[in-house]
Amino acid sequence: ALCENVFVTLVCVLNRLPLFIVGKPGSSKTLAMQVITSNLQGRQSPSPFFRAFPAVHVFAYQCSPLSTSRAIGAQFDMARRFAAHQDPAEHATVLLLDEVGLAEHSPDTPLKVLHALLVDPPIAVVGLSNWALDPAKMNRSVCLRRTDPSPADLELTTLSIL
Repeated sequence: ALCENVFVTLVCVLNRLPLFIVGKPGSSKTLAMQVITSNLQGRQSPSPFFRAFPAVHVFAYQCSPLSTSRAIGAQFDMARRFAAHQDPAEHATVLLLDEVGLAEHSPDTPLKVLHALLVDPPIAVVGLSNWALDPAKMNRSVCLRRTDPSPADLELTTLSIL
């Protein structure tokens, strides 16, 4: 799951395609973003392979049932303003909406702001959620859904660890 999460996230970030990764806790959603952030540092990347890629700058927003559309929009605007002053060949800016599914429980429906933000965004938008969002948001993005591992997957993971 981690390799697929990293690959899809990397492709979407570099092409500024909105992405939602949906899966149960422990399905490497957050870890994939951490791997990308720690390795994609432009010319300062630890690995020569990653030096060919732009540096990734993450503007994280921790969603909750108390999230507001104003707060999400403000974080998007901050990331957008940062990206406007950077060379896109050298820097990729990401708005990370962590636990975005929790904001669906807000009576203020703060995620409606995403409807406009996800159409041809000037920055990459990555949402991580334990459950799928409503179709109006999911249809405006790439959706990577992590299913439960099969018994064969669990056996392979166990053998890889041992």
